[in-house]
Amino acid sequence: MIRLGRGKWKGHILRPSSRLCRPTSSLVREAFLDIAGFSLVNHATVWDLCSGTGAVGLEALSWGASECVFVDNNPLAASFIRSTLCGLGAAADASVLTGDVRKLVPKLDSKPDIVFIDPPYEHQGLYEWIDGIDWKGILSENGMVFAECGTEVILQQDWKMRKYGGTHLMWKVMKETE
Repeated sequence: MIRLGRGKWKGHILRPSSRLCRPTSSLVREAFLDIAGFSLVNHATVWDLCSGTGAVGLEALSWGASECVFVDNNPLAASFIRSTLCGLGAAADASVLTGDVRKLVPKLDSKPDIVFIDPPYEHQGLYEWIDGIDWKGILSENGMVFAECGTEVILQQDWKMRKYGGTHLMWKVMKETE
């Protein structure tokens, strides 16, 4: 059971199959929103990559994001997210795509303000992709990219990091001067 913690859907419970994925904890979702801040999240375009249950993107929409693109490789996860969006009356505010994020991200038309990526912890190749991609060319000015991992992953770029239990949350802000 996953409970949304902020915004217009605060308290809404998501009930995905226990085998669907490893959802982002409420502590990490709250930290993500606190770090990004309401002024960035409100009216933002958000990409929730390796979205699983979609809880991160749903939290952002609940807190005022104008749109969210959900991408997951698992068709069952994508179906769960679509169903949840319909139930919340938010299907028009989102796109749900099924496939490999490494192939789909270059094809996305929107320029996100926030990207949150939560790959399966055992897929180290995705962390190499996260570290190697030109986020400045993808994100809007002063946009932020977040990555969640289960162990400390050494990324080459200038990432900030906090640990929440067994989870590491890393992020980077794209400044115009970078």
